[in-house]
Amino acid sequence: MNTLDTWIESIEKVISIILIAALTLVLASSVFYRYFLNEPIYWASEASIFMMAWLTFIGGSLGLKYKSQASITFLVERFSKGGKRILDIISHILILLFLILLIYLSYEWIFSLTSQKSSAMRIPMWIPYLSVPVGLTFSFIHLLNYTINLVKNNKQEGNAL
Repeated sequence: MNTLDTWIESIEKVISIILIAALTLVLASSVFYRYFLNEPIYWASEASIFMMAWLTFIGGSLGLKYKSQASITFLVERFSKGGKRILDIISHILILLFLILLIYLSYEWIFSLTSQKSSAMRIPMWIPYLSVPVGLTFSFIHLLNYTINLVKNNKQEGNAL
């Protein structure tokens, strides 16, 4: 599982770098064409929205991988080390269950799309919408790997769940 998690992390980093570079290029070109050449690029805003959607879900998954999400810990800090670990495992299992539901619903949503196309670029809308289930699936894998490692470490230390 660690190998899959690391592999997905590498893919997410590459996709993020490409998307940030492309987004910068599209927006800079759009500004240049609009204000200096007086010829706006009609598809630039739509493309930037689609790239931002992909960046949001891929970045959210990477944020989950690196545990960089905001959290309120004043209640958790009151528990002992073993209590914190148990609470951590329970919360991760609940999040995994919620992610399973979201992943199921998002893939169902993608498969239910008809031949809808975007207005400016005329690409199938399943391409930008696919960012939701892909990002959620990557998040699920990162969180599952973290939870498995948490449980394994708990058993190695001899603590009972």
